[in-house]
Amino acid sequence: MTAKRLVLVSFVVALSLSLLSGIALAQTTNYVNAMDTAKMADELSTFVAAVEAAGLGDKLNNGQYTIFAPTNEAFANLPEGKLDRLLLPENKQKLIEILTYHVIPVRLSVDDFREGKSYKTLNGHLLNVLFTNPPILVNKKISVITSLAASNAIIYFVDMVILPPEGKPAN
Repeated sequence: MTAKRLVLVSFVVALSLSLLSGIALAQTTNYVNAMDTAKMADELSTFVAAVEAAGLGDKLNNGQYTIFAPTNEAFANLPEGKLDRLLLPENKQKLIEILTYHVIPVRLSVDDFREGKSYKTLNGHLLNVLFTNPPILVNKKISVITSLAASNAIIYFVDMVILPPEGKPAN
């Protein structure tokens, strides 16, 4: 190998190693909270807007959570006009009830869902979650598409808006 070629190969190897170490460092030190993580995912922009309209952003950034975030397509599949009505100020409480049904107040990984348990959500109702290698099913029919980890939450993208049962939650 010529000296010129050896210098070029050494440079490429050194550059690659420095880039890889920078990536690994960024992955281990750039932790962002739940809402900042959700904002990075284009397919969650409607969810982010709904959380902000409900005034739940600060709550979801403080505490450990499992969040089942409906994708933009999931919101688009709601009956015509339903999302627009939910985003009206006079419907804020209903929006909060729906969004908090998507949040379990503990951080759960895929392994936690293997046994198929019911978990109490922030709104007090139970949500059944089962990992069936794949998919992860929520209430037996809603599929988890992918997930993102935040510093304080795991966000699972779901293909439907999960509507809470009518009535008060059981204690």
